[in-house]
Amino acid sequence: MPEQNDSSARRRAIGLLIRRAREVAGKTRKDVAAYLGLSQAAITSIEEGKRDPSLPQVEVMAYYLRMPVAALLDEAASAAQMAWRAMIDIEEIQNLRAHIIGARLKQARQQKGETVKQAAQAVGLPPSRLSAYEMGERPIPITELEGLMAHLGLSWDNLLDVGIGPLGEAQLYHQQHAQFDALPSDVRAFVADPQALPYLRAAMRLRDLPAEQARAAGQALIELSHLS
Repeated sequence: MPEQNDSSARRRAIGLLIRRAREVAGKTRKDVAAYLGLSQAAITSIEEGKRDPSLPQVEVMAYYLRMPVAALLDEAASAAQMAWRAMIDIEEIQNLRAHIIGARLKQARQQKGETVKQAAQAVGLPPSRLSAYEMGERPIPITELEGLMAHLGLSWDNLLDVGIGPLGEAQLYHQQHAQFDALPSDVRAFVADPQALPYLRAAMRLRDLPAEQARAAGQALIELSHLS
């Protein structure tokens, strides 16, 4: 019986981790069930520790909930993920981003030599609303933002702080993964090999050298490889 009790406890622990991840991701049991092609009752049974999920099911759940697989199987990994997410104040981040975007719109308008009234008329907005946007006092609907961007000659790169803050870091992460996926398969395999790390770091140092020094170092490496 001890082995059966251990299995039951493990099922309950996994179910709790899955439920925690789902709730943090803002998804319902119905959402997860539909994505996995299971019944809602099946997801309930898994979360209540009455049914074992398969590893592929856990992997798909993790993908859907944007969590590492370990966060659905291991308490320490789950706690670390929850702690990281708890540090992010979504409302505060949105308010900060609204102020940054507004300031950049104002800067672009001033560089164009227009008053608030002139710019507002050009895009069909009341001046008071444009002023509120520039002050970060209200969120800008995306279609109105695109109209302002077109009028002011701005692109998404001017407004998206890729690599800065939690939202920017997430965007950078996805960009880097897309770039990695676009590499030839043999290059991806090399980069993913832990034993390749010293060579990658050497390549990074070569990249940062002045052109003449980089060429000399590269030539030295070629000559060294011929000797071996």
